[in-house]
Amino acid sequence: MNYLLKILIAIGFIAIQPDVSAQETASSGIRVSGEVFSVLTGKPVELALVNCGDFSSTFTDEKGEFTIEARSPDDIISVSAQGYHPKDILLSGRSRVSVYLSGEETHSFQEQAWFGYFSKKQIYTTQSVVSVRNTVAESAKSGIGSGEAVFDGRVAGLEARARNGIKGAGSDLFLRGYSSLYGNNQPLVIVDGMIFNTQSYGTSLIDGYRSNPLASIAEYDIENVTLVRDAASIYGAKASNGVVFIRTSKATQQATVIDLIMNGNYEMAPDNIPMLEAGQYRTYLNEILLSKGLTADSINRMPFMNTDPSVPGYYKYQNNTDWQKKVFADNYSSNVGLRIKGGDDVALYALSVGFSQQKGTVKGSDNSRFNFRFNSDINFSQKVTLNSNISFNYIKKNITATNIFSYYDAVAQARVKAPFLQEFIQNDQGVASPDLTNYDFLSVSNPVSLIENGQNEDMNNLLFASLNFNWDLSRNLTLSNLVGMSVDKQRQSVFIPRAGIAPDSTDAGVIENQMKARVLRHFVINNDIRIKYEPRLGVNHSLMLLAGARLNVNTLEEDWGADYNSANDQIRSLGNGNYLLRQKGGTIGDWSSLVWYLHSDYGLKNKYLFTLNLGLDGSSRYGSKADGIPMFGTRFCFYPGMAAAWIISAEPFLAGSRIVELLKLRASWGLTGNDDIGNYTAQKYYVAKNLLGYQGTMMGNLWNPALGAERNSRINAGLDMSFFRERISASVDIFRNKTSRMFDYVTANILTGFYGYYDNRGGFTTNGIDAMVRARVANRPLEWDLGIVLSKYATKVDDLFDQKRITPVFGANILTEEGRPLGLFYGYATRGVFAGDAEALQSGLSNRMANESLVPFRGGDVIFEDFHPDGIIDENDMQVIGDPAPDLTGEIFTELHFKRISLQASLGFSVGNDVFNYLRYTLENMSTTNNQTTAVVNRWRYQGQATEIPRAAYGDPMQNSRFSDRWIEDGSYARLKRVSLTYRLPVRSKWVHSADLFATGINLLTFTKYLGLDPEFSLNGFALSQGIDVGMIPQNEMVLLGVKLGL
Repeated sequence: MNYLLKILIAIGFIAIQPDVSAQETASSGIRVSGEVFSVLTGKPVELALVNCGDFSSTFTDEKGEFTIEARSPDDIISVSAQGYHPKDILLSGRSRVSVYLSGEETHSFQEQAWFGYFSKKQIYTTQSVVSVRNTVAESAKSGIGSGEAVFDGRVAGLEARARNGIKGAGSDLFLRGYSSLYGNNQPLVIVDGMIFNTQSYGTSLIDGYRSNPLASIAEYDIENVTLVRDAASIYGAKASNGVVFIRTSKATQQATVIDLIMNGNYEMAPDNIPMLEAGQYRTYLNEILLSKGLTADSINRMPFMNTDPSVPGYYKYQNNTDWQKKVFADNYSSNVGLRIKGGDDVALYALSVGFSQQKGTVKGSDNSRFNFRFNSDINFSQKVTLNSNISFNYIKKNITATNIFSYYDAVAQARVKAPFLQEFIQNDQGVASPDLTNYDFLSVSNPVSLIENGQNEDMNNLLFASLNFNWDLSRNLTLSNLVGMSVDKQRQSVFIPRAGIAPDSTDAGVIENQMKARVLRHFVINNDIRIKYEPRLGVNHSLMLLAGARLNVNTLEEDWGADYNSANDQIRSLGNGNYLLRQKGGTIGDWSSLVWYLHSDYGLKNKYLFTLNLGLDGSSRYGSKADGIPMFGTRFCFYPGMAAAWIISAEPFLAGSRIVELLKLRASWGLTGNDDIGNYTAQKYYVAKNLLGYQGTMMGNLWNPALGAERNSRINAGLDMSFFRERISASVDIFRNKTSRMFDYVTANILTGFYGYYDNRGGFTTNGIDAMVRARVANRPLEWDLGIVLSKYATKVDDLFDQKRITPVFGANILTEEGRPLGLFYGYATRGVFAGDAEALQSGLSNRMANESLVPFRGGDVIFEDFHPDGIIDENDMQVIGDPAPDLTGEIFTELHFKRISLQASLGFSVGNDVFNYLRYTLENMSTTNNQTTAVVNRWRYQGQATEIPRAAYGDPMQNSRFSDRWIEDGSYARLKRVSLTYRLPVRSKWVHSADLFATGINLLTFTKYLGLDPEFSLNGFALSQGIDVGMIPQNEMVLLGVKLGL
């Protein structure tokens, strides 16, 4: 602290010295003249403001001409006019310039990029930065219901993979691939200068459900999103995956501005998977029972085979029910939002409030959200100001199903239930009663009972607030302190009824109904004190120094309980079940981090730009012997970063070019880290244990005091370009991200009593390229913009302690091996199906069984490739059968304006990614009595039959359904993600100054060969879980209608 205090005092003395370089006068300037034109019309722009810093300023005349005094031949003049992007012109020795202003709705490198505490135009950034503006009108048309909708598909290198189609589920964000094997791969999110937690903590009681914190930010509250794709070293061990800066709405003028948004959308139910109908299923069931060892006579005596209407119970099995139609339905949702901006000389404010009621396509599911935000900028004096940002959100969801394959998931049960049954009890004459049937003789639950009688409720309250104090110590020196807090409370209530649901057997007893509850509280305190120094060094030099300390303190507590077998289904609260089956648990976590940081920007002649970032990051999560500098009872890691840029177009040989508007070369290098290693993984702790009635304590983990943060080195080189007065703009970046000291699980000695421990070992490298191109294809009368973003990356494992590792994930085998890409599918290659026993015998192939015996294949079995040629199919024959990483991802977008009509469309695509279709695996393995898809109609059934579908066999003794390329598919797709038509009504009255009517179609068309429900999905945010489609609720077609009023 003493060293920091000395530095601050020294800077303070420098800052209050007389500013000699600023003592220039207009008489020492040089005369510059020019004219200002509109790119849209080509006509002169009258009354455009032209200024040269605070040295001189003027306005253009009716011809768009101006004359102004500049300080030097390398000075900058700025031009701004209503309806246009402000533009900086680097003189580069010119005494006359022609300026062309682009409309404010178009993309421009002259736009501001916001970095939490400061902003700068993109033209002056040295790092790989993308800035995305957002307007209320754009947000009103999204229909997504989550904050990431603002930048989805607009940033090269950023994949926003939708988790599923559940309302408000959101997306997993991957910025330039992965940085960690077992840790967090999501970028750091900063909202109004404060860290915003986007991770899900604890254990959800609802299978397949994850919370989405970004859903608490209403799209229309977001004003700007800036993404830093290379190293953001000042955020230390939290920025290994890049940084997303979100700036929420602020008032910029005193006049009151009111925006009202109202929309409603109609969402169509997903397409049904083609399942066997009653007759087909009855035939399949007969075959599977025969393979189980039952005789034909015993099967024919079963009730479902009865063909005599006079036999009681006949009509119970004479149905043809499409169970998927019983759980899915089209639905309607509505949303209303109000935003008010205004203020006076003392304070500016922005207030927003909104409510949405979204119905899901699974019957009984919904998502309600109430959001409130109040931002203000208060001037206490000319030197002291306060920025406040306060938001509160309440979200309540009823999640009747996620389609994770579960006995308690309505959609999963609907797909496997026998179609010859129905949901209501029938009498002997076939008349249905209003009472729901119980679980069937095959122990499959009634999915309608799960929806109507079950409960999966999730509630979330989030208070996110910050106060940022600013004190101008002098004209060059500003002291600021941001203090903020986040209070997040989540509640879950789950009830699985007895009626209609198959009981579950456990070691403790039979479970008939279930009552569960969970509460999670996450409290965060943030404090960020910093000092900014911007001396005036003359025209040819600019400098900005920002030094500070950022403290982040977290307290988390999770408590859950589970009760079973209450007296009846009307008793649903904890404490009313069988105490012998009762369960409870939870977690308590406290962690904190402290970062000392320095950020500096230096510019020479406004065209040679340099950035230096330094971060010294400490965390309570680090072990006592981890790498780093010991301070304050923990270890601090040093994270440096540097970047440089050269604005080539500002050189005399390009200045004033009619073709080249901007040509900027960038390069950067930096270190960041990842502290997602667990709160106590590096610490020794003990847990309570009961053994045979005796209570005691035992070691809770095999701790590693040398465990510290992962390290990520990022190298980036980029080129920003714009041509023909910004009608064409492009950015291209090549990058290399290298993770070392990887957070990895290491097998322990068996004598320790633990399976393993975590250590910093190994690493991998990601190389890639990002590109963005935008063009104004046509101007007046039709304005047409067209753009594309592209991204390609490849990740290779460099070092692994065990060289080769196979990780099972949802039935898939994931290969991690030195020298290979990360996360490969590893299984068996297939070559069809044996047409008969003779062909199988001729092949000489046998299957190694679990007991090590060898059993020859026969007709109807899958032909597996004998990769290790020995005539035996076993683990030695496994090989790489797919790669979930795409070869190329991107999005094409376009926008057209004609008079009062606007049309926008975006087409997202992914090429070359393989997918493990786990849902198809569960519905086509023909090893159980569950219903199957219609693909199994072509299964092998007789000698000599040529088919690609093997025989049905209960229990799958020959492992025909093992993980193989049978289940690997090409996941490439192109999707019309959004098309929106807007008409601006010719309304201008005392109360309404604008009115926009709009219609938006979402996910209307998808082009793919993939057989699954949806080619776009994300199981979770871990690197080894990508490309595994468990069949979650898909994204569906949606049509949205609405109005946006300016009052």
